[in-house]
Amino acid sequence: MDDEAGESMRDNGLVLALDASTPRCVIALGRISVARGEASMLGGEIVSDAANQASGRLIPAIEALLAGANVSASDLDAVACGRGPGTFTGTRVAVATAMGLALGAGCPAIEVSTLAAVAASLERGGPTLALLDARRDEVYGACFEVFHGESTGESTEGHAGGTVLPRVRPVGGERCLGLAALLADISHDVWPVGPGVEPYLDAMPAEMRARATATSGPTPRGLWHATLDAVVSRRLVQPAALRAVYLRQSYAEMGVNVPKNPFKKNPFV
Repeated sequence: MDDEAGESMRDNGLVLALDASTPRCVIALGRISVARGEASMLGGEIVSDAANQASGRLIPAIEALLAGANVSASDLDAVACGRGPGTFTGTRVAVATAMGLALGAGCPAIEVSTLAAVAASLERGGPTLALLDARRDEVYGACFEVFHGESTGESTEGHAGGTVLPRVRPVGGERCLGLAALLADISHDVWPVGPGVEPYLDAMPAEMRARATATSGPTPRGLWHATLDAVVSRRLVQPAALRAVYLRQSYAEMGVNVPKNPFKKNPFV
């Protein structure tokens, strides 16, 4: 790892990716060669489709995935983490786990947008709208142009072997707002996908509703493709620089006190 920036990894490096920011917790393992334009996914798993289960299942699942590939955590050349936007507990678990693994292996971390991983999970590619349910009648969404890679059959510039790695390019920023406000600024030709689809399906235009795919989170391959894009885009950082992005501030963070029960004076005081 680069001593100052932590922004490099060896070519054909072993990369572990994990995301627990949505109700679905996923992991993926593979090798990436940016110089050759090649990548191979060695394995992946949906750890859990139940919210807030990542803390108990994530580490054993990672250990099993590494063992199945006959490698150990010390062999990792980078650890990719879905940094959110996501739930408070799951996102913190993912970031803390990624930090610990990267520090232990002495390798950089890779910042991956959970929305990008969700978008890349739609196998068709093309213009994709990733949606998370932010509650309070709002979604956290972003548009991406998804390309799942290809074999060109001939050499391409900088890529011996004639392959092009998958890319998940953002089109605009990631925003938390009402669905109508989000859709007002984007083309209705996008394909919606993600945990935010089902709760707001009826609020979508008919043509968009017909193209929508409800999921509980990214797939292992979607996370892997988003990780490849992050490596190509050089989103490698020192492990301690990883920062979680949450779906929204809590009431406490906003300074809003909403007690669960009405105040009752103690008759003995």
